[in-house]
Amino acid sequence: MSKALWLALGGGLAVLGYWGWTHRRRLFVNDITTGENTAYPALRSRVYYADVAAAMAAAEHALRQLMHWEVVLRDVENDALEAEVRTPFGLFTDDVTIYFFPLGSGQTRVTIRSRSRLGQGDLGQNAAHIRELQGAMDDRLNMGAAF
Repeated sequence: MSKALWLALGGGLAVLGYWGWTHRRRLFVNDITTGENTAYPALRSRVYYADVAAAMAAAEHALRQLMHWEVVLRDVENDALEAEVRTPFGLFTDDVTIYFFPLGSGQTRVTIRSRSRLGQGDLGQNAAHIRELQGAMDDRLNMGAAF
């Protein structure tokens, strides 16, 4: 190999190593709840201008539209939904629980927990699940969300 190629390869590995070191907390997290994880401080619970029933219906409809997602349990008594997310090739399954808390004045706080069944790190996949579901819920609730 030429000297330039070795330098480029070494530089690429250095950048990758630096990224891994600075994001090491995120690499070894496999259970995330909105608003409760220091590795992902930007992932917050959302407050929607909808009652619990409307927010739960929007979440359930969004879940059914997302690829690789499946609703497992609709717990109306405890205002929660449980879902599974499978990787495209079915190698891994993550569990997602959505909690709905009435705030009064027609508002509902939605807290989402995503956790991996296997391993000690998810390479950011659980955070991606939460972002994907929040985006789909925002679309369903016509962006009537108070962040």
